[in-house]
Amino acid sequence: MNMMSLDPLAVWIPTAWLATLMVHAGLVKHLDRALFEQHLSAYRVPDAWLAVLGWTLPTAEMGLGLLLLSPWRDWGAVGSCALLLLYAAAMAWHRKAGRQLNCGCGGEPLPLSWTLVLRNLSLALLCWPASAVLAPRPMHIADYGVTLGAVLLGALLWAAFHQVLRQTRRPNLV
Repeated sequence: MNMMSLDPLAVWIPTAWLATLMVHAGLVKHLDRALFEQHLSAYRVPDAWLAVLGWTLPTAEMGLGLLLLSPWRDWGAVGSCALLLLYAAAMAWHRKAGRQLNCGCGGEPLPLSWTLVLRNLSLALLCWPASAVLAPRPMHIADYGVTLGAVLLGALLWAAFHQVLRQTRRPNLV
C-alpha cells in the first residue's frame, strides 16, 4: 500500500476519526434502513438492489471502520477511500443533473450539494495518512489522550459543519 512512514499521531488521529465516522454512519443507516432505502431509491438505485444495498453499504461502512482499528488498517483505509469516492461520484452525478435530494449520509437529512461532494473528497484524502506505515516511535498515554481529544474535537466540528449545511436546506427535497 503506502510505504511512507509517519509519526504515530499523524496516523492514528485520522485513522480514529475515520473509524468513528464510518462506524457511526453505518450504524445510523442500519437503525433506519427504510429511510436509507428511500435515499437509495431517490439516487435511482433499481428496486431489485434496494434491500441488498440497504444492508450491504452500512455493513461495509461499519466493517471498514472496525478494520481501520485493526492490524489491517491500510486495507480499511483503502476500502474507506473507495466508498467515500463512490459516494462523492454519486452525489456529483446527481448534482450535475440538477436533482434536488437528500444526501442519504445517515442521520438528519442534508440537501445534496457540491459542499458535500467536496466533504467526501476531503475525507478520502484522510485515508492517505490512515494507510501510512507507523514510524518507529512508541505511543505513550499522552499520545492516546491527544488522539481521543482530536477525535472528540473532530466530532464537534463535524456536527457544527452539518448544522450550518442544514440551515441552507433547499425546499422540496426528494
